[in-house]
Amino acid sequence: MDGKVGALVIGSKGAVATTLLAAHCSLRLGTDLGFRVPSEVEPAYKSLGLVDLRDVVFGGWDIVPDTYAESCRVHKVVPKELISQIAQLIDATDTYPAILAERDATIEKILESRASQPRMQDIEFATTVFTRRPLAELVRSLEYDIEAFRTKHHLTRLIVVNLSSTEPTVPRTEVHASLAAFEDGLRANNPGITSGMLYAYTAIKNGCHFINFTPSLTVDIPALVEFAQARRVVVTGKDGKTGQTLYKTSIAPLLKHRALKLTGWYSTNILGNRDGQVLHDPAHRDSKVRSKTSVLGKILGYDDFDHQVHIHYYLPRGDSKEAWDNIDFTGWFDVPMQMKIDWLGDDSILAAPLVADLIRWVDFFAGKGEVGVLPQLASYFKQPMGTDECDFFEQVRMLKTHVMKHYLTPGEQT
Repeated sequence: MDGKVGALVIGSKGAVATTLLAAHCSLRLGTDLGFRVPSEVEPAYKSLGLVDLRDVVFGGWDIVPDTYAESCRVHKVVPKELISQIAQLIDATDTYPAILAERDATIEKILESRASQPRMQDIEFATTVFTRRPLAELVRSLEYDIEAFRTKHHLTRLIVVNLSSTEPTVPRTEVHASLAAFEDGLRANNPGITSGMLYAYTAIKNGCHFINFTPSLTVDIPALVEFAQARRVVVTGKDGKTGQTLYKTSIAPLLKHRALKLTGWYSTNILGNRDGQVLHDPAHRDSKVRSKTSVLGKILGYDDFDHQVHIHYYLPRGDSKEAWDNIDFTGWFDVPMQMKIDWLGDDSILAAPLVADLIRWVDFFAGKGEVGVLPQLASYFKQPMGTDECDFFEQVRMLKTHVMKHYLTPGEQT
């Protein structure tokens, strides 16, 4: 595909984003550390010509004042020796002032704690656009950033990726129901319009595709789906499926196909990164819990079982998230059985490859003329847009079937 593709990341100094940027910089420096992504596992996809990660131009928005190299050190995911090698390159990543539609005590508390740390004293603070500004003014700020980034790097395609912290849950109201109502809400500074929605709206308005890797309500409202179709851009999401829900949507089909009756599923998550700090607040945690609990009933076809999901912030765990699951089920004669799972995975190492792959797929499908929601990318998300299919293996099949039907010749399918 001709031209250059760019990616602007919301939350570009977070753990997932800096892990992705570190891999990108390593590839650009010629370091081959085996940065494989899911699309490279399927031989049939090799002929598609998906964009190479090293050729994507990255930039982003963040409220944290650290440099990118310092952010890598804070998150403790990227190896220290690698940070030294890529520091100059990663710190050249364009950064723009983030916006917040309203004050968020949880986010501001994290910022205050970061600012008080001694190593931050010599670091220039990023200008952050907070609240108390009209929503339309925040949109104009984002528009300026998008145009500046696009012009500076001579980009022909641009994708906005939401990797920001989970936002507090907001109820769906009339302001989300149509584009006309949404734009009226912008002019009236409607409190139902969140920061994530402002990013999504501005991206779509300016011809950018949008990926929502968070559980926050953003582009998955009728107003913005309508807008995406009108502007002929693609949107996809939501909430990246990286750990507990990944195996939950794989084990549930197993129980279903073996005619084993689920009676209870107890899930606990502990994590100590910035995401864990944010999710410690019940208002932020609510949408994440909803995202994680919505899949089992859809796969099994019944919901008369006890399903609990708990998320706890535990500082010593850092980015290495741990998930504990107790699964109760029965067979013939209602004989009770159990399955126990203890999953220890580095959250960012699991998530960053998915984000890289989503950028590749969104760029590919958009380049082929697809617009609006991309349900074929369901396997990457806990709450996929455009489909109710939650079975992981069926989701993987959806993508393969779509690609083989529309973009591969019979000879290329083998």
